[in-house]
Amino acid sequence: MTAGHDVLSPLRGEADSRCWRHDQEHGATALTMNAVDFVRLAEATDGHAGLLLVCRENDPTRDLSAASIVAAVAREVESYREGLDGAIAVLNQSRR
Repeated sequence: MTAGHDVLSPLRGEADSRCWRHDQEHGATALTMNAVDFVRLAEATDGHAGLLLVCRENDPTRDLSAASIVAAVAREVESYREGLDGAIAVLNQSRR
């Protein structure tokens, strides 16, 4: 448990669809930087457990740090008091 959240270990090297299925089997909200593929998976899954997206610009002065991601998750969870089921939320906005 981290910051009050149960956290699943990532399935590194696995296909996106396998990672998504793993999260859904555990009722876990997915947290990813791969918006394109995971939004597609979420939109194709009725009643999914939620998707949180982190936009990256590959600029360490602008990208969220790990601590900032944890804080953003906490804010998002707080704003979805009924739970993140079915939600697709961006934790930060691209500055382009």
